[in-house]
Amino acid sequence: MAAFEALRDGDPRWVGRYRIVARLGAGGMGRVYLGRSPGGRNVAVKVVREELAEDAEFRRRFEREVAAARRINGAYTAGVVDADPLGTPPWLATVYIPGLSLADAIGGHGPWPARHVLALGAALAEALESMHDVGMVHRDLKPSNILLAEDGPRVIDFGISVAAEASVLTRTGMVVGTPGFMSPEQLTGAHVGPPGDVFSLGTVLVYAATGSGPFGLGSAPALGYRVVHEEPELSSLAPEVRAPVASCLAKDPAARPTVSALLALLSEAAGEELDQAGGTWLPGAVAHSVRERATTALPATPTTPATPQTPAPTIRLDPRRPADPPGPGAATRTAATAYPPPPAGPVPGASPAPAPTTAATPTPAGRGPRRTRLGLAAAVAGVAAVVGVAVLLSTTPWASDPDSSAGSDSPPSGGAPLGGQDVWSFETGGYVRTSPVFSEGIVYFGGDDGYFYAVDAYTGEEVWSFETGDWVRSTPVVAEGVVYFGSDDNFLHAVDAYTGEEVWSFATDSYVRSSPTVEDGTVYVGSQDSFLYAVDTESGEEIWSFETGGVVDSSPVLSDGQVYVGSEDGYLYAVDAAGGEELWSFETGGWTASPTVSDGVVYVGSGDSFLYALDAASGDDLWSFETGDAVTSRPAVADGNVYFGSDDATFYAVDTESGAENWRFAAADSVNSPTIADSTAYVGSADGHLYALDASTGEQFWSYATEDWVFPAPAVAEGMVYFADDDSFVYAVTQ
Repeated sequence: MAAFEALRDGDPRWVGRYRIVARLGAGGMGRVYLGRSPGGRNVAVKVVREELAEDAEFRRRFEREVAAARRINGAYTAGVVDADPLGTPPWLATVYIPGLSLADAIGGHGPWPARHVLALGAALAEALESMHDVGMVHRDLKPSNILLAEDGPRVIDFGISVAAEASVLTRTGMVVGTPGFMSPEQLTGAHVGPPGDVFSLGTVLVYAATGSGPFGLGSAPALGYRVVHEEPELSSLAPEVRAPVASCLAKDPAARPTVSALLALLSEAAGEELDQAGGTWLPGAVAHSVRERATTALPATPTTPATPQTPAPTIRLDPRRPADPPGPGAATRTAATAYPPPPAGPVPGASPAPAPTTAATPTPAGRGPRRTRLGLAAAVAGVAAVVGVAVLLSTTPWASDPDSSAGSDSPPSGGAPLGGQDVWSFETGGYVRTSPVFSEGIVYFGGDDGYFYAVDAYTGEEVWSFETGDWVRSTPVVAEGVVYFGSDDNFLHAVDAYTGEEVWSFATDSYVRSSPTVEDGTVYVGSQDSFLYAVDTESGEEIWSFETGGVVDSSPVLSDGQVYVGSEDGYLYAVDAAGGEELWSFETGGWTASPTVSDGVVYVGSGDSFLYALDAASGDDLWSFETGDAVTSRPAVADGNVYFGSDDATFYAVDTESGAENWRFAAADSVNSPTIADSTAYVGSADGHLYALDASTGEQFWSYATEDWVFPAPAVAEGMVYFADDDSFVYAVTQ
């Protein structure tokens, strides 16, 4: 498991007085770097994401929480050594812990015996005690925020989670924390105090003891429902662990023990003196990995420049946008910005990207280069003609752990490049939770930073970006030179695919996260206002609207004059494409996902854990297939199989005629929507992997590890696979 990742173009080289040496990881609040002080001290430097840094309320909260964090002196916390809450952007430096996370340890070595779980729990209770004593509540205690060292665990990321609650990212339906590890009061928007951390500690101990949380796997809504309304699954815990954990997981915060009382419970359950010295508190295999990590040589300090510039340069995580001039009359950002095309000359073996229809504007002042990552596979696309082969070889990561540096799980073996090798990656300013779409040499996608992007499919360079001002969680569709997509700004947007100029926008009464479909001059799209809309592609005017009984995040599909769409009211609807009248509806046992139509059959998943096959003309139920959890995936149909993922961490291939299972593939977390190409099933999972599977047998060809959830569904074109994950990146790898 690699501990460090090389710096990329666009990463800061100095933050305050600390020389930035390598990347350590990323999280919801920002990116973490290995920094080195002038005296040679190693620190972990967290640089806050720009969209948070731009919010004045976040800065005030962050400044207050950093001040509180400086007062924490617990043995099992990574203390704050320096910070600049008013910096551009804000940053925080803590003690560098050369260990691995609890998430890595469980993922790599499996669950822990009871005595080691009790030792872990006692140390974490002591860490929380030191926080609560200074009036701080962590609010996001989870396995990835717990680092393991030979002399005990360290809790990290305190001082940031609280500040984020008042940020511009906090909106209806969004809370700070991690599903499955949050307390009921956190999920329901009630006051969160020290008992919330106690609840999270209980979930962490279940994870350490079993490899899974007490409320199972699944989507965030499903996990949240179980946390609030259902009892935890504790039957597999050893009795000495079960009793204290059960007290932590009481639904009523007042019924949970204080951390001091919990520490006494855990010590009593251990039945012997807890000794954190020498790594004996860890299971043997984990202790070995921790020692190996602790003795790994740190990256050398770069030799140039020797000292930071004076004054210190402004650090901007997102070089796409220059800073606005201060004070009244500050410049406003334009909705779309066109950028120079990639270097002239065709890419060997690839179709050329379309030329912009208007002259490209110069790169704005203050704009840095877009950060991309080139791998060995870039030679396939002809990039080796521009970038030296030696550089390509030296920058190719090979990682086998899903939480280590992103990269293929398959090592290089000579000859032609293997599937799943890096070509480039493109970083946005926020999460990317849509599927990329390939069209004429361009890859299109949106992000939670409020931008929609067009990126050169062969180089990863930005062609243009379009600002909506809110999250873009609608997978786009490209038709006749126009790209259509929705946004949380409540609009369906139509944008020129070559220039990024807006053609028109259509207003709904809520978020548009449905992915549009376009046919015969009409674009069909759903909205969270419960309506399915038909909109004229030329004018952007409404043709008709159809009201369901719930949110329509489902993406409609058109077949034989009928539009099929699901709703959170639990129905799949068939609507006349011409007039918008309902033709039939089918009730499932839960919210209804996005359908697929093939050979007169509609396939659709539901929150009731079933995939349904329905007669497209009548809506009659042909068969249904039960999984172990919600089916959020949009099915794919090929060669007599319907392929789909489930929140039960399984990918299924089911016979289209009989509904009988042909094969299944087990992942480590929820499985998303697949893409089938060249007899291969490409599918992402919340376990942080993109998988390439034999579509006929389910055998794994290769997998690619990222730093976070891989969202549906990959785009496959011209020997490349394009996909997004929840760490703000879009990746291009070899097919």
